[in-house]
Amino acid sequence: MRKEDLSAGAVIAEAVGMILGIAYMVLQVYYGIRFHVSPVTWIMNVLVAVLVYTGLTILTHYPEKIHALPPEKCSGKVRMYSIRMVRVIKLLFISSLLIPCISDAFGHQMKGGYSLIAIGIMIVAAVYYEYHILHILRSNNQKK
Repeated sequence: MRKEDLSAGAVIAEAVGMILGIAYMVLQVYYGIRFHVSPVTWIMNVLVAVLVYTGLTILTHYPEKIHALPPEKCSGKVRMYSIRMVRVIKLLFISSLLIPCISDAFGHQMKGGYSLIAIGIMIVAAVYYEYHILHILRSNNQKK
């Protein structure tokens, strides 16, 4: 990752994401022990979360892969918005996993609509950033 991609806000967002991820893993273990869930189930839950989180982290290092752009076109604001989009989606993803996990740990089951709402929020965030990225790419193409 480039040095200019790491602002104070980016470092804080990454730290919060890691803390939320660790909390999710701890709560999965707690839930598994307290409610006698098969270890395979909670290991698979943690494994899926780690793989998605790792994939999104890799995308923050190579934002040109998101839009299949050459690296020279993925610079400036396009790069900034691409990285922000992935970071926001990563935080939303880990938060959307943590909320039902906390609810389960307290013995309350979340309704099925929660997942749709969480996915909807992630889609809205992606569309917001994609709109800005496409607007910048179009304005760059019109200048040439």
